Amino acid sequence: MGLDNLILGGIYTINWGDKLCRIIGMDDDEIFYDCLLSEKFGWTFSGHFKKKCYFYRVSRTTFLENSAYKDTLPLTSKEFSVFRPDLPLRIGRTTKLSWNSIKEDTYTLFLKNIHTHENDDFINKTLEIRSIFLAPYGKKNGIYKGTKIESKSTYFDVLELIWNAKELQESVNNKISNGIGIFRLGFKDYTPSFYIGEYLDNAGILKY
Repeated sequence: MGLDNLILGGIYTINWGDKLCRIIGMDDDEIFYDCLLSEKFGWTFSGHFKKKCYFYRVSRTTFLENSAYKDTLPLTSKEFSVFRPDLPLRIGRTTKLSWNSIKEDTYTLFLKNIHTHENDDFINKTLEIRSIFLAPYGKKNGIYKGTKIESKSTYFDVLELIWNAKELQESVNNKISNGIGIFRLGFKDYTPSFYIGEYLDNAGILKY
Protein backbone atom coordinates (compact mmCIF):
# COMPACT_ATOMS: atom_id res chain seq x y z
CA MET A 1 0.00 0.00 0.00
CA GLY A 2 1.36 3.40 -0.94
CA LEU A 3 2.37 5.75 1.83
CA ASP A 4 -0.18 8.37 0.80
CA ASN A 5 -3.13 5.98 0.89
CA LEU A 6 -4.11 6.29 4.54
CA ILE A 7 -7.56 4.84 5.21
CA LEU A 8 -10.22 5.91 7.68
CA GLY A 9 -10.69 2.79 9.80
CA GLY A 10 -7.32 1.47 8.67
CA ILE A 11 -5.39 -0.56 11.25
CA TYR A 12 -1.63 0.00 11.40
CA THR A 13 1.41 -1.05 13.35
CA ILE A 14 3.37 1.91 14.70
CA ASN A 15 7.03 2.26 15.57
CA TRP A 16 6.50 4.18 18.81
CA GLY A 17 4.42 1.49 20.53
CA ASP A 18 3.58 -2.19 20.56
CA LYS A 19 -0.18 -1.75 20.12
CA LEU A 20 -2.16 -1.68 16.91
CA CYS A 21 -3.71 1.65 16.05
CA ARG A 22 -6.76 2.50 13.95
CA ILE A 23 -7.33 5.80 12.17
CA ILE A 24 -10.54 7.48 13.36
CA GLY A 25 -10.02 10.94 11.87
CA MET A 26 -7.52 12.74 9.66
CA ASP A 27 -6.74 15.61 7.35
CA ASP A 28 -3.65 16.82 5.48
CA ASP A 29 -1.86 17.75 8.72
CA GLU A 30 -3.00 15.46 11.50
CA ILE A 31 -4.08 11.92 12.30
CA PHE A 32 -6.42 10.90 15.13
CA TYR A 33 -6.13 7.26 16.13
CA ASP A 34 -7.45 4.65 18.57
CA CYS A 35 -5.30 1.95 20.18
CA LEU A 36 -6.12 -1.71 20.68
CA LEU A 37 -5.64 -2.41 24.39
CA SER A 38 -5.94 -6.18 23.93
CA GLU A 39 -8.20 -8.72 22.30
CA LYS A 40 -10.03 -9.01 25.62
CA PHE A 41 -10.47 -5.30 26.40
CA GLY A 42 -10.82 -3.97 22.87
CA TRP A 43 -10.11 -0.41 21.75
CA THR A 44 -9.37 2.59 23.96
CA PHE A 45 -12.17 4.79 22.60
CA SER A 46 -14.57 2.63 20.62
CA GLY A 47 -17.38 1.29 22.79
CA HIS A 48 -16.69 3.78 25.59
CA PHE A 49 -18.83 6.56 24.21
CA LYS A 50 -20.25 7.83 27.51
CA LYS A 51 -16.79 8.54 28.89
CA LYS A 52 -14.69 11.66 28.41
CA CYS A 53 -11.99 10.75 25.89
CA TYR A 54 -9.22 12.81 24.32
CA PHE A 55 -8.06 11.42 20.99
CA TYR A 56 -4.50 10.24 20.39
CA ARG A 57 -3.01 12.44 17.69
CA VAL A 58 0.13 12.74 15.62
CA SER A 59 1.22 14.66 12.55
CA ARG A 60 0.41 13.01 9.25
CA THR A 61 4.09 13.09 8.29
CA THR A 62 5.14 11.29 11.48
CA PHE A 63 2.42 8.69 11.01
CA LEU A 64 3.40 8.02 7.41
CA GLU A 65 7.05 7.60 8.32
CA ASN A 66 6.46 5.30 11.30
CA SER A 67 3.53 3.04 10.46
CA ALA A 68 2.70 0.02 8.34
CA TYR A 69 -0.73 -0.98 7.08
CA LYS A 70 -2.18 -4.19 8.49
CA ASP A 71 -5.94 -4.33 7.95
CA THR A 72 -9.12 -2.24 7.72
CA LEU A 73 -12.05 -2.13 10.14
CA PRO A 74 -14.58 0.40 8.77
CA LEU A 75 -16.19 2.71 11.31
CA THR A 76 -19.62 1.58 12.45
CA SER A 77 -22.52 4.03 12.30
CA LYS A 78 -22.23 4.55 16.08
CA GLU A 79 -18.49 5.19 15.86
CA PHE A 80 -19.02 7.64 13.02
CA SER A 81 -21.69 9.54 14.97
CA VAL A 82 -19.38 9.98 17.97
CA PHE A 83 -15.95 10.28 16.33
CA ARG A 84 -17.38 12.51 13.56
CA PRO A 85 -14.44 12.23 11.15
CA ASP A 86 -16.44 14.38 8.72
CA LEU A 87 -16.05 17.46 10.95
CA PRO A 88 -13.01 19.71 10.53
CA LEU A 89 -10.21 18.99 12.98
CA ARG A 90 -9.87 22.73 13.55
CA ILE A 91 -11.89 25.82 12.73
CA GLY A 92 -11.86 29.57 13.33
CA ARG A 93 -8.08 29.94 13.19
CA THR A 94 -6.88 33.49 12.64
CA THR A 95 -4.13 35.80 13.84
CA LYS A 96 -6.35 38.86 13.35
CA LEU A 97 -8.34 38.27 16.54
CA SER A 98 -7.37 37.40 20.11
CA TRP A 99 -9.36 36.01 23.01
CA ASN A 100 -9.97 38.79 25.52
CA SER A 101 -9.45 41.50 22.91
CA ILE A 102 -12.74 41.18 21.05
CA LYS A 103 -14.27 44.53 22.00
CA GLU A 104 -17.90 44.04 21.02
CA ASP A 105 -20.33 43.60 23.92
CA THR A 106 -23.02 41.85 21.89
CA TYR A 107 -23.11 39.16 19.24
CA THR A 108 -24.99 41.54 16.93
CA LEU A 109 -22.16 44.08 17.04
CA PHE A 110 -19.59 41.32 16.58
CA LEU A 111 -21.36 40.14 13.41
CA LYS A 112 -21.49 43.71 12.14
CA ASN A 113 -17.80 44.45 12.72
CA ILE A 114 -16.17 41.10 11.88
CA HIS A 115 -16.04 42.00 8.19
CA THR A 116 -13.35 44.59 8.97
CA HIS A 117 -11.11 41.74 10.20
CA GLU A 118 -11.91 38.74 8.03
CA ASN A 119 -12.96 37.84 4.50
CA ASP A 120 -15.94 35.79 3.39
CA ASP A 121 -13.85 32.63 3.03
CA PHE A 122 -13.23 32.69 6.79
CA ILE A 123 -16.70 33.89 7.78
CA ASN A 124 -18.59 31.28 5.76
CA LYS A 125 -16.99 28.23 7.42
CA THR A 126 -19.37 25.92 9.29
CA LEU A 127 -19.30 23.14 11.86
CA GLU A 128 -22.17 20.92 10.80
CA ILE A 129 -23.37 19.70 14.17
CA ARG A 130 -25.99 21.03 16.58
CA SER A 131 -24.20 20.57 19.93
CA ILE A 132 -20.63 20.09 21.16
CA PHE A 133 -18.59 20.27 24.34
CA LEU A 134 -16.26 23.27 24.28
CA ALA A 135 -13.35 23.53 26.74
CA PRO A 136 -11.39 26.73 27.51
CA TYR A 137 -7.77 26.83 28.65
CA GLY A 138 -6.34 28.28 31.85
CA LYS A 139 -3.44 30.63 32.51
CA LYS A 140 -1.00 27.69 32.52
CA ASN A 141 -2.55 26.27 29.33
CA GLY A 142 -4.34 23.42 31.08
CA ILE A 143 -7.69 22.44 29.60
CA TYR A 144 -10.74 23.20 31.77
CA LYS A 145 -13.86 21.09 31.94
CA GLY A 146 -15.90 21.41 28.78
CA THR A 147 -19.29 23.07 28.62
CA LYS A 148 -22.00 21.73 26.34
CA ILE A 149 -23.17 24.39 23.90
CA GLU A 150 -25.90 24.26 21.28
CA SER A 151 -26.30 26.19 18.07
CA LYS A 152 -29.33 28.40 17.64
CA SER A 153 -29.64 26.91 14.16
CA THR A 154 -29.27 23.40 12.75
CA TYR A 155 -25.48 23.69 13.01
CA PHE A 156 -22.78 26.17 14.01
CA ASP A 157 -21.37 28.77 11.70
CA VAL A 158 -17.87 29.83 12.63
CA LEU A 159 -18.88 33.20 14.07
CA GLU A 160 -21.44 31.72 16.46
CA LEU A 161 -18.79 29.24 17.55
CA ILE A 162 -16.18 31.97 18.11
CA TRP A 163 -18.64 34.04 20.14
CA ASN A 164 -19.44 31.08 22.40
CA ALA A 165 -15.73 30.37 22.77
CA LYS A 166 -14.98 34.02 23.60
CA GLU A 167 -17.47 34.01 26.46
CA LEU A 168 -16.16 30.72 27.88
CA GLN A 169 -12.52 31.74 27.54
CA GLU A 170 -13.01 35.13 29.15
CA SER A 171 -14.69 33.50 32.14
CA VAL A 172 -11.53 31.59 33.13
CA ASN A 173 -8.55 33.47 31.70
CA ASN A 174 -7.92 37.18 31.11
CA LYS A 175 -4.73 36.68 29.11
CA ILE A 176 -4.58 38.04 25.56
CA SER A 177 -4.00 35.12 23.19
CA ASN A 178 -1.71 34.75 20.19
CA GLY A 179 -4.52 34.53 17.68
CA ILE A 180 -7.49 32.22 18.08
CA GLY A 181 -8.52 28.73 17.05
CA ILE A 182 -10.93 25.95 17.99
CA PHE A 183 -9.58 22.40 17.82
CA ARG A 184 -11.07 18.91 18.02
CA LEU A 185 -10.39 17.27 21.36
CA GLY A 186 -12.34 14.01 21.49
CA PHE A 187 -15.82 13.28 22.83
CA LYS A 188 -17.88 13.12 26.00
CA ASP A 189 -21.20 11.38 26.56
CA TYR A 190 -21.62 10.56 22.85
CA THR A 191 -20.95 14.21 21.89
CA PRO A 192 -17.86 15.53 20.04
CA SER A 193 -15.64 17.86 22.08
CA PHE A 194 -13.37 20.73 21.07
CA TYR A 195 -10.90 22.90 22.93
CA ILE A 196 -10.40 26.65 22.68
CA GLY A 197 -6.85 27.49 21.71
CA GLU A 198 -4.61 30.03 20.04
CA TYR A 199 -3.69 30.14 16.35
CA LEU A 200 -1.32 27.16 16.70
CA ASP A 201 -2.49 23.94 18.32
CA ASN A 202 -1.49 22.76 21.80
CA ALA A 203 0.10 19.59 20.46
CA GLY A 204 2.64 21.52 18.39
CA ILE A 205 1.66 19.77 15.16
CA LEU A 206 0.79 22.89 13.18
CA LYS A 207 3.66 25.10 12.04
CA TYR A 208 1.68 27.68 10.08
